[in-house]
Amino acid sequence: MQISAELKKAISNLSHTEKDKLLFRLLKLNPDLINRLQYELVEQGESLQERREEVAKQIKQVAQWEPYSPGYLMMDMRSLNAEITRHVKYTKDKEGEIQLTLLLLRVFLEQHLKFIVNNLHRADTLQQYLVKRMQVVLEKLSKMHEDLYLEYEADVNYILEKLHTKVAPKRAENTLPKHWPA
Repeated sequence: MQISAELKKAISNLSHTEKDKLLFRLLKLNPDLINRLQYELVEQGESLQERREEVAKQIKQVAQWEPYSPGYLMMDMRSLNAEITRHVKYTKDKEGEIQLTLLLLRVFLEQHLKFIVNNLHRADTLQQYLVKRMQVVLEKLSKMHEDLYLEYEADVNYILEKLHTKVAPKRAENTLPKHWPA
């Protein structure tokens, strides 16, 4: 919805006290904006590493849970991916998005590889999800400076190797490289 010029002018003419009251009332309706302003204005971007570590801690904690089925395992991963997305939404942390998504994929593959392989007959959606997440990571990595590649090379190649050899060989074959950087 567009704000009319008249409304903008009327709001501009309000006293600071009235503007503050309106702003605080509107902020209550948008928790995402509150979190973003908290990060930008109060923390002034200084808490980026702590925020990353908090999401990483959640990933490691959830990865320890024993999976009930491939579907529930994927639901846990999707829930954690939503936390990563929220982190990026508040902080604009593009490198953190790559770092945390790689951590998510690697930790879950390390913790649950045997379970996934034993349940491949009913893990089509999970296989598809893992390959798609890896495609997104590789796409985002390609936009980063090449000096950062060395930092992520081991994780990326571990995940690619597991996807190609054990978890989703048919799906990964046509969509993912076998080694990175290619």
